[in-house]
Amino acid sequence: MRTFTIATKSARELARNPLLPLLALILGPFFVALIWLFFPAGGSTSYPIAVVSPAAGPDQELQSAVIASMQNLRYDTGAPILAVTLADDVDSARAEVESRRAVAFVELPAGFAKMAQRATTDPSVGIPVTLGGDLSNPQYPVAAIMVHEAISKELSHLTARAPVVELKEVALGGSATRTEFESYVPGVLIFAIGLIIFTAASSVAQEVEAGTLHRLVRTPLKARELLAGITIVQAVLGVGAGAASLGVACALGFRPAGSIPLILVVWLLTSLSVIGMGLIVGAFCRTVTQAFLLANFPFGVNMFLSGSMFPVRGFVLFRIGGQDVNLLDILPPRHAVNALNSLITYGSTNIGYELTMLSLLSVGFFVLGAWVFARRHLRSAE
Repeated sequence: MRTFTIATKSARELARNPLLPLLALILGPFFVALIWLFFPAGGSTSYPIAVVSPAAGPDQELQSAVIASMQNLRYDTGAPILAVTLADDVDSARAEVESRRAVAFVELPAGFAKMAQRATTDPSVGIPVTLGGDLSNPQYPVAAIMVHEAISKELSHLTARAPVVELKEVALGGSATRTEFESYVPGVLIFAIGLIIFTAASSVAQEVEAGTLHRLVRTPLKARELLAGITIVQAVLGVGAGAASLGVACALGFRPAGSIPLILVVWLLTSLSVIGMGLIVGAFCRTVTQAFLLANFPFGVNMFLSGSMFPVRGFVLFRIGGQDVNLLDILPPRHAVNALNSLITYGSTNIGYELTMLSLLSVGFFVLGAWVFARRHLRSAE
């Protein structure tokens, strides 16, 4: 009986603060729906690969047939297994992989038709095919197997036997020598960036909960000035956390291929944009508890859909200057994932788009947070 009484009391306490049970009930279904939404084709993953376009000449017909064989690989649902895009040359194909628009690149050899013809009579003839990518990418092995399957299938049809397809693997950047620990470090760094949203949102809500605004509103202080002060502290905290995390990783054997100072620049810009999201969350809250609970939504979205936990392609809205603009580009950690992948794996500094987007998101989220905060709190405190 007493247990029932305590249970009734606990239920009433939850009813007084419905946000907590509501979050517990909604978060799971919400993220399940998000994963379903951003994994199209009935839940079957299509692995993007970049294939060097066949040059005009005797090899063109056979190379085109092999590419068609790759495109025709299907799941039982009818969805394509490989999403094939054609690249003008090897450098363009490699760039597709480095920008994470493709999992692997494929280059069919010169004299492809002659090799296939010789293979019909000489079983010892091997047909070399160049396959490259980030060997630490979990999607790469599946794509490699499917590429080998498609090429072997087409050549078997042509030669009436199973010819030897020799995959010449090209490991981009330092992916061939990266340990399992090094493969996980970038994702942990992104996770650490995402945590800043909780401290930023809580700092804003604390000013409201403590009644500080009622005193500050009688001064010439503006919302943007208050939030800028909070942002400075949070940015220092974020960079400090980033430097500490990266320092520990390097001490334990992590070796990024790119510049560490540039990695910290990416970290700073990402921190600022995530802090901006935290300011927006905090502007809707009146207590630290509310801020902490509500911050779980954007935090979860950032972690699930940024690509830090697993690859997420999203929906391409349009292409400008050779760069895909994606629906998920509004998420700051997504740009951090791409930038850190280029720096850490490939040592590439071609991250202008990511730095630009992080800068724009930082300014945009801060301005929006200041506007919402002023409307919801400063006016009501007057």
